[in-house]
Amino acid sequence: MNKKIKAALSVLLVVLTLFCMSMPMFSAAAAYENDLPIIYLYGRGRTLYDKNGKKIHPFSEDPEDQLMAEFDRLLAAFSSGVLMKNWDIYCNELIDVVNEIYKDVKLDNNGEASNGSYAKANPAPKEKKSDYKLKDYVFNYDFRLDPWTIAADLRAYIDDVLEATGKSKVQLVSRSLGTNFAAAYLARYTKEAKKKIDTCILYVPTVKGSIIVSSAFSGEFKFDSELINYYVSNYMNGNDDTSELIRAVVNVTYRMSLLDMGTGAVESVFDQIADTVVPEIIRNSYGSWPSYWSMVDEERFEKAKLLVFSGVEEEYAGIIDKIDRMHNKVTCNFEQTLVSLKNSGVKINVIAKYNTPVPPLFESSSIQADGLAELPSLSFGGTAADIGKTLSKSYLDEVKLSGCIDYVSDDLVIDASTGLFPDYTWYIKDSVHGDFPTCIDNLLYEILHSKNQYTISSNSKYPQFLQYNSDKKTITPVEAAQPGDGGDSSDSGGGLSGITNLLSVFTNLFSKIVGIIKSLLGIN
Repeated sequence: MNKKIKAALSVLLVVLTLFCMSMPMFSAAAAYENDLPIIYLYGRGRTLYDKNGKKIHPFSEDPEDQLMAEFDRLLAAFSSGVLMKNWDIYCNELIDVVNEIYKDVKLDNNGEASNGSYAKANPAPKEKKSDYKLKDYVFNYDFRLDPWTIAADLRAYIDDVLEATGKSKVQLVSRSLGTNFAAAYLARYTKEAKKKIDTCILYVPTVKGSIIVSSAFSGEFKFDSELINYYVSNYMNGNDDTSELIRAVVNVTYRMSLLDMGTGAVESVFDQIADTVVPEIIRNSYGSWPSYWSMVDEERFEKAKLLVFSGVEEEYAGIIDKIDRMHNKVTCNFEQTLVSLKNSGVKINVIAKYNTPVPPLFESSSIQADGLAELPSLSFGGTAADIGKTLSKSYLDEVKLSGCIDYVSDDLVIDASTGLFPDYTWYIKDSVHGDFPTCIDNLLYEILHSKNQYTISSNSKYPQFLQYNSDKKTITPVEAAQPGDGGDSSDSGGGLSGITNLLSVFTNLFSKIVGIIKSLLGIN
């Protein structure tokens, strides 16, 4: 080999070596270009203060303790109702107990905090040019208020973050009730959002409704002691507000079981008091919050308004105007808003959860859910078998013929192909609505650090269907269904026959009157 050839090869090797060494630099540059600030919206549960700066939420005294402290008072009033067949005393006592517990956090008839209660304002965004974390820029807001109004505050906060970081776009991550506030911004300022939002992640979104809030506000209750006892014994092991409250309610009603009333009698009693108790309790607690009305779905919205505000429409005209505006301008048209944003280049991703039933106190308690919201709403249209069942064979055959079988979960519970964004929606099994583990945050980071639209095929570690292990705090691909795993969705029956009736049939009463209405009060 002559010297010229050797020299040429040497030059070529040097060039190749330099090129290979520079590849990580190119990758880093690409990542930096997509390294955009993240604005994070929590759901319900942020700290609220009264006008004197005293913390009023989360509650300093457990609602369970407050409820149990009034047991004798409620039992006396209930016993009076049984003996006299007049439930006015019991209704008044029950309403007074609830009003006392929630008097500091309720809003006025216009859906405003006229009592001076508040959430702390956002501090000025810190200057930061790269390496953004999920919680660097948390948008703090009073989660009780009207999302449409708060959207203006979020708009201003986005501008403040852009100024502090020197970026032209942000990434928006919202979870649970926070998605309703993000949705209000996206709907109210759509043109602006198309220019300023790079990525939008909707994490267990409730903007299309929560089955618990929708059913409670519209008065859709049912009596099934077997389901109630099954739920309490199997799903009431957590420390969240809902669990504590329902356990307390069951405790109280069990102690009242000496009255020995049957299910029919309990249902009759509830029918007699529901028209008085339900609207009053809702209006004097979370029904005074415009934000909670934004979780009432399209199907039940008018029915809920009629139940809660019938006869007092003029008195509550202020809040009615707010909830109507949010419903008509945001909730009913949000799919179109998302499609418009997606078509303009905004990257949209959705994370839903499933396989946790809602408290079995409503007519739709068998629907597939994450403990708060039903899966079709969480996923903007995904199809699911009922809790404890799988999609029917005939349905799966149709999906195969349509060529969409790859969108069916291995456990045969979910068909993602019917959702609004089947390629950009993930389904997490066995993670309850209010639990936000770090392992799912890792998926959020994967999405947020992708220069292009992140999809269910972008990383084999994060396929469309994942299962959460609460002991190991990990998410792994969903396991395939085996023969005999759960009933086919075309089968009849709820799969609960043979379950031991742990508590008295009478648990239905208080679970209905208090537990159902109050269960929504601890929801994230």
